Amino acid sequence: MTTTMVLTEGEALELLAFLVTAARTQLDEAAEYGPLRLLTAATRLADAIGPRVSPETRALLAGPLRQIPETAVRTSDPTGYAAKLDGVCRAIAQHLVAHLGVPSP
Repeated sequence: MTTTMVLTEGEALELLAFLVTAARTQLDEAAEYGPLRLLTAATRLADAIGPRVSPETRALLAGPLRQIPETAVRTSDPTGYAAKLDGVCRAIAQHLVAHLGVPSP
């Protein structure tokens, strides 16, 4: 398997800055904004790497990751929100198993 750089230094620094400032902002915001900030970071990362990844990873980034709107908050439908996050987690785990060639038990 070849390794391809999927982030430039500038893109990585931009994501780092977002994560650190989001952590600081979270000290003064409602707790429900934490998952929202993390999903925003995941979306930014997906946008940055999308053009430079395999077709299979690109499909993951365009599909399951986009199932949760950026403005979705847990309080409007806690069960549905958790179910959507669980679905995205499952999709990412399945992709990683296939991508990394991990044998299934």
